Amino acid sequence: MAYFEYRALHPDGRQDNGTLETDSMEQAAANLRQRGLMVVSLQETANPENIGSVTKRRWIHRAAWLLPILARDRATFFRQMSMMVQTGLTLLQALQICKRESAKKAFRNVIQQMIDDVENGASFSNAMGRHKRIFSSVIVQLVESSEASGELESAMSRIAEGIERRSEQIVKLVSALFYPLFVMVVATLVTLFLVYGVIPKFATFIERQGGQLPASTQFLMDLSKGAIAYLPYLLIGTGLVILGLIMAWRNKTGRYRIHRILLDVPIIGGILTFSAISQFGFTLSVLIESGLTLVDSLRIAGKSVGNEAIQNHILATREKIIDGENFANAIEDIIIPPTVSQVIAIGEQTGNLGEVLDEIGSYYDSRLQARIRWLSAITEPVMIIIVGGIVGFVYFSFFMAALGMSVA
Repeated sequence: MAYFEYRALHPDGRQDNGTLETDSMEQAAANLRQRGLMVVSLQETANPENIGSVTKRRWIHRAAWLLPILARDRATFFRQMSMMVQTGLTLLQALQICKRESAKKAFRNVIQQMIDDVENGASFSNAMGRHKRIFSSVIVQLVESSEASGELESAMSRIAEGIERRSEQIVKLVSALFYPLFVMVVATLVTLFLVYGVIPKFATFIERQGGQLPASTQFLMDLSKGAIAYLPYLLIGTGLVILGLIMAWRNKTGRYRIHRILLDVPIIGGILTFSAISQFGFTLSVLIESGLTLVDSLRIAGKSVGNEAIQNHILATREKIIDGENFANAIEDIIIPPTVSQVIAIGEQTGNLGEVLDEIGSYYDSRLQARIRWLSAITEPVMIIIVGGIVGFVYFSFFMAALGMSVA
C-alpha cells in the first residue's frame, strides 16, 4: 500500500485536499472520481502523517490534543466513517483519514490500534470490541450485524444519531439542573453564614440590651446556638451519610437500591424513567431492525440503560420471554409506564415491533424534553422564593428586635 497526496475539486468548485492509501496511483484517482471529485493533482507521498498533524493544526486543535475522548468525538467518528464508506473508500482508507482528522491523541491511538487489527485480518466490529471503554456492546453488535448484511454505512449513521441524541439529552438535563443546583448551593452558603457568622453577633448585642424578644428573633438565636453547640456532631453525621452513600454506590446491591429509590422521587423519578425508556426504545428498535432476535436484542439493549433497576427488569423480561411469555406481558412492572406494554402489544400483533419501539423512543424523548423544560422554568422562581424567604425572615426578625429595643 502507498500514500497519495491529492488536490481535487467538487462539482460546485470547492477544493478538497488530503491523502489516500491505495495500491496504485490509478486506484487513488478512481476512488476520487467515485466520490464525484475532479482530480487537479495527485502524487505519491512518503510521510502522510505530517499531513494534518498537530503541529499544523490551529491552536484550538493543539489545545485539545491531550483531552479525553467524549461522546461527540465518537459521534463525529461514525459520521465520518459512514460518509467515507458510502462514497466508495475502503474501511482502512476511512480509518486512516479519521485518524488524521482526530484532534485528540487518545482517540488517534485507538483508531491506529483498530487499523492494525483490521490489517491483521480482524473485522471492524472485533477491532472496536477491544476498546470497550470507548465503544459500547450495543455499538459493537450493530456494526457486527451490519457487516453481515452489507449495510455498514447506514448502521454507522444510526449509531452517530443515537450518540448525538443521548448527548443532547444529557446536555439539556445538565443545563436545566445547573441553575437550581447553583442557587441551592448559594442558599446553603448564605444560611450557614447567617447561622454561624451574623446571627451570633446580633444575638450577643441583643442579649446585652435585655428585654423581651419577638418569637421569630428568639427562634433564630436558639437555632444559631444549637447549630454551634452541635457542630461537631453535624459534621460527623454528614460525613457518615456521605461515606455510607459512597459505599452503597460501589456495591451492586446498594447501587440498585439507590437507583430504585430515585425512580420514586417526584420530578427526578419521571426524568430518569423517561430517559431510560427513550434510550431503551431507540436501542432495541435499531437492534431488531438490524436483524437480531428479540432475546439477543434485549440482552444488549438492557445494558445500555443507565438506571440499574430498569436494567435488571429488562434482563428479567428477557428470561420470561425465553420461558414462553410474550413481550408485552413480560415487560409490565410498576417502574415501567403502562403505555409501553400496551404499545408493544400492538407491535407484536401487527408484526412491526421495530417501528413501534422507535415510536416509543420518540414519544418518551419528547416527554423527557417537555419535563426538562418545565423543570427549568419552575425551579428559577422557586429558588428565588426560597433564598428570598430565608434572607427576608432573618431581616424581619432582627428588625422587629431592633424596633422593640428602640421603643423600650
